[in-house]
Amino acid sequence: MTSRRLRGRVGCAALLGVALGIKSPAHARGPLGANGEKITTSDYAIDLFQGPVFAGSRVTGLGGAYVAIASDVDGMLQNPVAPAVRPFFSVTHFDYWLGFGLTFPSTFQNMDFFNSGAESRDGAKAPVESFVFATPAAMLQFGAFGVGLNFEFQAYDLGNYTADGQDNKLVVAFNVAHGQMAYAFERGELVLGTGVRYLFMDVRTRVAGESREIPLRSLGAGFELGALWRPPGEVFSVGAAYRTAIDTTPTLSDAAVFNDSGDVVFETDQAQFYLPTQAVLPWDLNIGVAAQIGVDPENEPWVSDRTLSRRQELRGQLRMLDREAYRNAELARAQTPEARAEINARYDALDRKDQAEIDEAREAAYWQIQRSMAKARFPHVVVAASALISGSVDNAVGLESFLSQEVNRSGDSAVVSLRLGAEMGLIPNLLRVRSGTYLEPTRFDTSIARPHYTGGFDLRLAVWNVFGLWPDDYVWRLSVGVDIARDYSTLGVTIAGWYPRHVGKVKMPGVPEASFE
Repeated sequence: MTSRRLRGRVGCAALLGVALGIKSPAHARGPLGANGEKITTSDYAIDLFQGPVFAGSRVTGLGGAYVAIASDVDGMLQNPVAPAVRPFFSVTHFDYWLGFGLTFPSTFQNMDFFNSGAESRDGAKAPVESFVFATPAAMLQFGAFGVGLNFEFQAYDLGNYTADGQDNKLVVAFNVAHGQMAYAFERGELVLGTGVRYLFMDVRTRVAGESREIPLRSLGAGFELGALWRPPGEVFSVGAAYRTAIDTTPTLSDAAVFNDSGDVVFETDQAQFYLPTQAVLPWDLNIGVAAQIGVDPENEPWVSDRTLSRRQELRGQLRMLDREAYRNAELARAQTPEARAEINARYDALDRKDQAEIDEAREAAYWQIQRSMAKARFPHVVVAASALISGSVDNAVGLESFLSQEVNRSGDSAVVSLRLGAEMGLIPNLLRVRSGTYLEPTRFDTSIARPHYTGGFDLRLAVWNVFGLWPDDYVWRLSVGVDIARDYSTLGVTIAGWYPRHVGKVKMPGVPEASFE
């Protein structure tokens, strides 16, 4: 056992919990130096402010101006009302949405991804081996209520080091989990949402063939609040979202390696890393508007299959309730078990008939809405604008500064990002195009704000049931989004359902065959 590791075991004597053997943090000595100096202390934080728009292809194409639209899983990172926001083609009482985004390491080559004034992959500045970004998400909607989970995973491979005669790999991960719930009032006129986001900063070591150890973990939580107002009969909507700051609390385990000053230090084949004691997500306030211009621009209340079939459903349910009283009266007069069984069987058959009519009414209403949507044209143009204000962070450096182990202070003051985007149906029922722009502020003294130019399209593809896993009449689309700026560019691709998602020939109760294009 090395002297540094022995000192680490002595310095972590006070237990904070049993899980993962996590123990109290070290007491690093020495302040963080001036910009340009090497990092020689663990007493600093990482500012996890995200400047570029890192979201789905539609959000990217609109320049991030999405807080007043906020639909689908992409909207969860913009506004916590998203789980209860129904796009016009979501007409069933229950609906669900899934999403997954993945950015590969090569995306960041020769770019100033963090807008710090230096290339993010410059070997002299950021000796990190690889990046991994992943964003899985899921939403469930039950009428006007919705819940959702969204994750942001970032992992950076810091290289290999040797300890106790074994080769180890050092990885730092910054993971954020969002749990949200929302409710739509007055059939979607006003949507309110709330949620919690958790930040996990983990420094992990791994030996080949063995499980991971976590020398340092820093945890924290914050709240999210959101609102969306879409007055019926108007062309506009207004959205706002606020997220509190997250200051994580660090804990260390026996796997941490300390120097004589109490700093957590790992020396890999890439560089010597002084690990931070905190990761910080700044507070932010996002305010925006959106407008529909052209064909059918007015906001319309959300209509579900159960809304249209409500009268027929109530008639069937009333008949079932009335029969229940007659059933109970006959059962009270029955003298034998056989007689009671015959009574129950007779009434159960009548209830099943009424329930079948209710189900048929819902199905007929569903396809009635689908047929009307398939014939309707999209709003010609949607225009959106927003302003995102992000707060300051004390005693912090940027992520790239941590990777390079050179001080570049980040987040000394609040910053504002202005965003603007528009989309339109270029070819009805086939192609939608969008474009946008936004100003990415800088968190560093070594750089300046830079404008981004974004764009993208949705292309209707074929009908496919994915080998029987999806509905037979499901229509797919290809979505592409691009983001270009100084020393920065990304390309995103999404496969999802078209608008509306169903088309073709279907069977409807009381109608031999109905079709719509």
